[in-house]
Amino acid sequence: MFGSLIYKKTNIISSISVSILIILLINPYKILDIGMQLSYGGTIGIILLTKILEQKVKLPKRKNKIIDKFITTIKEMMIVSISANLIIFPIVAYHYNTVSLTFFISNILAGPILGLIIMLGFITIFISFISIQISKIPAIILSIFIKILILIANFSKSLPLSKIYVKTPNILTIIIYYAILAIVIYVIRCRRRAVLCPIRKGRIFQRNFLNKLKSKKTKKRIIVITLIIILIFQIIKIVPTNLKIYFIDVGQGDSTLIITPNHKNILIDGGGNETSKSYDVGKNTLLPYLLDRGITRLDYIFISHFDSDHVRTDYSQ
Repeated sequence: MFGSLIYKKTNIISSISVSILIILLINPYKILDIGMQLSYGGTIGIILLTKILEQKVKLPKRKNKIIDKFITTIKEMMIVSISANLIIFPIVAYHYNTVSLTFFISNILAGPILGLIIMLGFITIFISFISIQISKIPAIILSIFIKILILIANFSKSLPLSKIYVKTPNILTIIIYYAILAIVIYVIRCRRRAVLCPIRKGRIFQRNFLNKLKSKKTKKRIIVITLIIILIFQIIKIVPTNLKIYFIDVGQGDSTLIITPNHKNILIDGGGNETSKSYDVGKNTLLPYLLDRGITRLDYIFISHFDSDHVRTDYSQ
């Protein structure tokens, strides 16, 4: 806004960087805040990827202008949603151990309503400074839209593939993901602008660089290197390790995880619902613990006895 006022060209990335810097100067620990990571990650994704995806995804024009405009709007909303999620995908997987393949549906449905909620929220706040009684009028309308938003969230949650559990990705995997994404963005931008792309020590014209990538030798090398990396990881999994026994903190209850030298995962008891009937120990404690250790499959489950602090006995749930 300040740049526009003094007739200077603004840079969105610089603006975002300055805003992050200000927040971190106030509280450096905000860098660990999940909300901040998702907000800034999503925004950066929209900035970096939206234009690239818009150029790649082209729909044929229709004679009916209303239908054409509607389809274009849906396409734009989907592209924005995909752009944001490509960046925040590792963050969500790391913190929540889940990924969603139906995120664009919820975003398309909730997007327009969310804009109205934000505007009505600000209007309600400003009017409340003048009169609490008058502010109740927009607040009633606001509450209706919030209820609709909750219904959309519940509907999206019930869709198939809306919540897929994944093991916690390690930091190296996340770095590789972002590095590959950065290289893809970089190459596409170079190709689009037809500019000189700095590669290693010199500056090689982007066409030569892309031609090298398309060559059969390069493709074979990439395939071989990829297969070698996959093979190494598979060998690491096969190689026997020491016996590991973990006692899981499930509150008032018992749960033990055993990982054998041959990589068999054995769970003895799973905690229970001794302290609170409403708190699901399996969902909120045991499952995140297993996923955080990279375990997506249990080979054996043993229940020592059926006391409520060793296994959940409320079968109706």
